[in-house]
Amino acid sequence: MKKILAFDLGSSSGRAIEGKYADGKLQYKEIHRFKNVPIWHNGHLCWDFEKIMKEIYLGIEKAGEIDSIGIDAWGADFGVLDQNGDLLSLPVHYRDLRTEGMIKEAQERITGKRLFQLSGNQTYATNTLYQILALRKTEPEIWNQTIKLLHIPDLVSYLLCRNAVCERTIASTTQMLDPDSGMWSQEILDEFQIPRQIFGTMTDTGTIIGEYKGVKVIAVAGHDTQSAGAAMTEDVGTTAFLNIGTWSLLGIENEKAILSDEGYELGISNEQGPYGGIHCIMNITGLWLLQECRRTWEEEGILYSYDELEKLAEQAESSGIFLDLNMEDFAQPGNMPEKIRTFCRRTGQRIPETVGEIVRCIYESLASTYSKELKKLEQGSGRRIEKLQILGGGARSEMLCQMTADYCGRTVTAGPVEATALGNLIIQLKALAEIADDSDARRILQNGESFRYYVPQRKQRE
Repeated sequence: MKKILAFDLGSSSGRAIEGKYADGKLQYKEIHRFKNVPIWHNGHLCWDFEKIMKEIYLGIEKAGEIDSIGIDAWGADFGVLDQNGDLLSLPVHYRDLRTEGMIKEAQERITGKRLFQLSGNQTYATNTLYQILALRKTEPEIWNQTIKLLHIPDLVSYLLCRNAVCERTIASTTQMLDPDSGMWSQEILDEFQIPRQIFGTMTDTGTIIGEYKGVKVIAVAGHDTQSAGAAMTEDVGTTAFLNIGTWSLLGIENEKAILSDEGYELGISNEQGPYGGIHCIMNITGLWLLQECRRTWEEEGILYSYDELEKLAEQAESSGIFLDLNMEDFAQPGNMPEKIRTFCRRTGQRIPETVGEIVRCIYESLASTYSKELKKLEQGSGRRIEKLQILGGGARSEMLCQMTADYCGRTVTAGPVEATALGNLIIQLKALAEIADDSDARRILQNGESFRYYVPQRKQRE
């Protein structure tokens, strides 16, 4: 039997998932969970990385004797190390406002379209490129001492095994990686005077990179979206994945990146997949709005479970309210229910008053947006997408899954709910030579997981 440990770090919580693999069967359970709450530090919204590492060590301690460890996390954010290998400052949160104005400054040197052609990434202020430019501009004393820049999963792995690597899927969230070669774009690095040696050694997914107290540390798909993609069970040729968490990532697997002008205009991003292909992705706000609403209601004295919120939404009538999920106001924390009402007033829509009405309009807005983005993905790829597989926490919501099937007009397979952690575990087992290939992994997942299936019941207007 192999006993392995997956750490899945999200932007609101982190978890340690213990996996046991024997006789072709994978069993797993959550052994540790903790909140991941950003803090203000030196005028920036930062990750409390000392706390994160304490929780990592605690999770390892709870696991006892294990064979390997793998870390996945959100993309783009990073920590910087000095010549002694120590953190120079806390990693800054992607929602921090330090990147304001950085896109404009960058595009005075290289246009957004050219950056897309070189990196395959759409332009978002959260991208590592703009965070680096902001760090260099606002805190040159830190930048000048920086010897290594490591993304969150690579940073955790480094602190465990002291090997500074850059796993390829997380590197592909930076807007600096050439999607064809899977290596850094020299044109981008030269234009912005970013030294190549500042990054860790480029490393393939599923590489054993060192040890922590005799336990193998494995570079899994560091970007959580790609770890989730490793848990796909449907045919990737005809099925799109929709990983729903704080963010929603809708994507397909392609042999090559979509780098056309049309792909750029449609908003398609390209990331390295966990098994060598390219994941062509539409980035969509996910359950962030609901998470923020729930946090506000808790501050007001009522802590709703997600099941309770869904029941309230089921009792509310469809309002026809549609939110622009990409609106900048929604990207920042703080009294999300009032932000939603303000948006509805400004756009002449009915104002949702009850908790159920607010939750329902969030779900309907998500499902409607998925439908629109799915059409763009089909247009840019030239492929007909027959089905959707919803991965992650969103697969728990029967209401959201059914709405997605209705709005998209596609059959939906919901599950695995623990897709990210499962993909992390599967990649570790491959690295340990316990699993032979993708078909072997798919068989293990299909036999060990439960799925729900949703067929379109009625066409919804977008």
